[in-house]
Amino acid sequence: MTTIGDVLMVFGAIALLSSSLLAALVLVTLLLPVHSAKMANRIETMPGRTLLAGASITLPAILVIVVMANLPNPGTKLLALFSLFALLACSALGAAGIVRLASDRIKNTATDVSHYGSVTRAAGLVVGAANIPFVGWFVFAPLFIFASVGLFVNGFLTRRNPVTPWDAANS
Repeated sequence: MTTIGDVLMVFGAIALLSSSLLAALVLVTLLLPVHSAKMANRIETMPGRTLLAGASITLPAILVIVVMANLPNPGTKLLALFSLFALLACSALGAAGIVRLASDRIKNTATDVSHYGSVTRAAGLVVGAANIPFVGWFVFAPLFIFASVGLFVNGFLTRRNPVTPWDAANS
């Protein structure tokens, strides 16, 4: 039987994870403007290829992580946990491109918003959309993870420079 303490613990964990993810997305977007510009350009010009690349990396990686986590050896369980953390870290770094794209669109529609305000709002929209029950959990969150991993591969593992520099970084 579930008690109110268990329910409050789950909601508290969701709130803490969401707030830390929001802070991480804002931090990565602001500290790595060249990479986030490169990733935003990629998701804007080739969203299908980015999703496909991310899904082709994420799905086999999750399958390997699940298999490793179910092996009886504690060392492989620990390796599976660290592999999952690495995959989620790559996804968080790649999500800076999605936040950058949303931030640019917010900045274009609302002229009275500062650069930091538009990045914070964009990160809040991404995190909030992933927290919507059922639709966010099973549609938006997997799409964000696939796109983020695909953007990470493009933004951090390639040497191409972005086509357009980040205008707001110089202001």
